[in-house]
Amino acid sequence: MQRNALKVWETGCDFKTELLNDPEVTAALSPAGIEEKFDLGYHTRHVDTIFARVFGA
Repeated sequence: MQRNALKVWETGCDFKTELLNDPEVTAALSPAGIEEKFDLGYHTRHVDTIFARVFGA
């Protein structure tokens, strides 16, 4: 994964595409699993609750 991150940093290519095209990564994680990790909805699902707690809404 770090190899792919460095390539993205240096060339500006798409990280998810690089991971999906890396046989070492796909041997450990399925393409569906990789796609799942890039689901922003999963990572932001509690934002409204957090804002309500912070701002007292």
